[in-house]
Amino acid sequence: MLSGKRVLITGARRGIGAAIALAAASRGAHVGINDIERDEGAERTLEGVRAEGVRATWHLADIGDAAQVDAMFEGFIAEHGGIDVLVNNAVASIERPFLEVTEREFDLQISNGFKGYFLCSQRAAAAMAQQGTGGRIISLSSVQAFRSWPGQLVYGAIKAAVARMTLGMAWELAGHGISCNAVAPGYIDSRVLAPDEEAGRGDSAPYAGETRPWVPARRIGLPGDIADVVVFLASDMAAYVNGQTIVVDGGFLTGGTPQGEGR
Repeated sequence: MLSGKRVLITGARRGIGAAIALAAASRGAHVGINDIERDEGAERTLEGVRAEGVRATWHLADIGDAAQVDAMFEGFIAEHGGIDVLVNNAVASIERPFLEVTEREFDLQISNGFKGYFLCSQRAAAAMAQQGTGGRIISLSSVQAFRSWPGQLVYGAIKAAVARMTLGMAWELAGHGISCNAVAPGYIDSRVLAPDEEAGRGDSAPYAGETRPWVPARRIGLPGDIADVVVFLASDMAAYVNGQTIVVDGGFLTGGTPQGEGR
């Protein structure tokens, strides 16, 4: 499905990013894993990717810093010979009431969640255009782009901006054979999980009791639910999908009232 594709994923040492890395590797992709620090989660993800028999590389970088982004792409392209897919996944989310958000907190979230996506997308698109073989840019938005939560104004605004940037990039880059799409997760249990621990975790998330009644699927989402959609968008099956933000939320945004246990 992704055999031989060269995929760079930001913020991939754990959670959704790690699930995407493992899912891509299981479909034959060579994977570059970026994050701002290398910890046990990063090592576990790297080991999991390598266990699939593909190439796995590590790229330490703060994606909000242009010089570090340049160095990351130079390193990735040097090790993989090019880039076919970029997945923008890194994020910094700070829950704070609007009147209490500090400038530093605002700047941190913008740097990781929007500026970093812009810098990485621009660098990846330039490399893909130079290669002349097209490519895919997939960015993580959120249902918060379409519905507000208390204390999440900045995060939601950033995720809406990601969806809008995706539209613009899709139009401007189509001539280079580069498609750009976004995925908007709903409630996801994105704690660090080993690959064989995901089954059944949708009912055991810390917030499952209070949020599950709002989700028609009757469970909280898992990192793998998001990874599967990202893999689809990176594959040839999505060749005619461009400029879209695909919501993966178990039906949460349908806007219904909480469902009782017997329904």
